[in-house]
Amino acid sequence: MVNLDLPWEPLFTQSRGEYAADASSLFAYWALAGTIGFTLAVHAFEAYLDARQRGSYQQTEFPSQLENIIKEIDVERQKEGKIKKPTVSAADQKDSKKAEDNKDSAEEESPNKTDTNKPLLPQLQEKFKSAQAYGMDKINFGMISSMYDVTESVLFLILGFLPFIWEYSVELGQKMGWTEADNEINISLIFLGLTTIIGTITSLPFELYSTFSIEKKHGFNKMTLGLFFTDKIKSLLLTFVIGAPFLALLLHIIKVRRCEYFLLLNK
Repeated sequence: MVNLDLPWEPLFTQSRGEYAADASSLFAYWALAGTIGFTLAVHAFEAYLDARQRGSYQQTEFPSQLENIIKEIDVERQKEGKIKKPTVSAADQKDSKKAEDNKDSAEEESPNKTDTNKPLLPQLQEKFKSAQAYGMDKINFGMISSMYDVTESVLFLILGFLPFIWEYSVELGQKMGWTEADNEINISLIFLGLTTIIGTITSLPFELYSTFSIEKKHGFNKMTLGLFFTDKIKSLLLTFVIGAPFLALLLHIIKVRRCEYFLLLNK
């Protein structure tokens, strides 16, 4: 039977430290349970907002007030001669089959383009339906993705995932001749590198589905699978090459300031 008595402790803790979750420390007593509770509360609030947004995407009828306004605009444009009536010449009739074949590809290249020679209302009604369908797919996928993210976060907290990765980073650093006490910045960079790679891997299925299913379905993706992975690798390399030096500098500044603070306390 699961023991839910406070204080909660992660399954894995660092071997060189003692988890001080005792009743004498209010923070330690509520640390894990409070963090999980706050994470779930934030997710519940975001899910509530997503549910309300999802309701607006369920509207399939074009807004009546906007429809009346656009009708008036179309009438004015027709009076001014800005709406051209379709005419079919002999040459056009010969090329009609070819034009029909190229229609779909032309719409994919410019799905949001409006033909100013035609009435606006039918075009905007079609775009409204497409936008609602796209928004519904995105919000449904986002709610599923958010549910996975919060589940992963809670499991990582319960399992002690971050302390485990830190221990593993220390072991990797020791193989390179670094110690946790003398090379804290190097160990931290290894730790952040590992968490970045793991986060990229766990989010990869959702990114693939969003890019090659939802975005492609609505005509917003022209990327190939090879280009997707190439961009992902380049992004990771840029993160390590550009981000690592700045992060090392930040950690160095924090370490120096921390040492100065303790020196002042000991005076």
